[in-house]
Amino acid sequence: MKKKLAIFLCTIALVFSVAGNVWATPCDYGGIFDCSISGSLSLSSDCRDGGDKNDAVLDFNDGNYFGFNDWEYLSKINLGGNLEGLVDIDLAVTPTSTTGTLTGTFYFNPNTWLLYDNIAIVLKGGSQIISGVKWSAYLLNTGVYEGCWDYDDGSKDLSHLSVYGTPGTPVPEPATLLLLGSGLIGLAGIGRKKFFKKA
Repeated sequence: MKKKLAIFLCTIALVFSVAGNVWATPCDYGGIFDCSISGSLSLSSDCRDGGDKNDAVLDFNDGNYFGFNDWEYLSKINLGGNLEGLVDIDLAVTPTSTTGTLTGTFYFNPNTWLLYDNIAIVLKGGSQIISGVKWSAYLLNTGVYEGCWDYDDGSKDLSHLSVYGTPGTPVPEPATLLLLGSGLIGLAGIGRKKFFKKA
């Protein structure tokens, strides 16, 4: 009986581990990697190809991308260099080819990681007529804020890079903790004073 239970539990654990890594494979069209190690996917912990329309925060949340449904749209940069978006993230995109933008580098403010637990970058293909709309989302390893991309979906170039994040848990500032602590000590002192007055 114990042996059957152990086998059953191992099977369940295996199923969950496989389910948790459904997207942990390189995307069809390329990758995001450390610039110093060409071809390495070390900067991306997970990857998922998109659908037949432009990337959008609704796609991310409806599809539970990378296991989360609280994604926020942070920023988008067209490869012409025009930064758009609600959050000031400097992507400093540098295409490395004058005939296309299928390879290049990215950078954004490292302090972004103080606000978001997870950050994903989308590479959106530039040609919709020849090969249809294609894009791939890459979940960055925690703390990564710069790297290179290499992307080829059969298009002549990329249309844009988008950035998404899941909000982090707010960490109380030291001053807030100090204020709260002193308030609690004050309340304890008042209660003690009243207790000794009654006695």
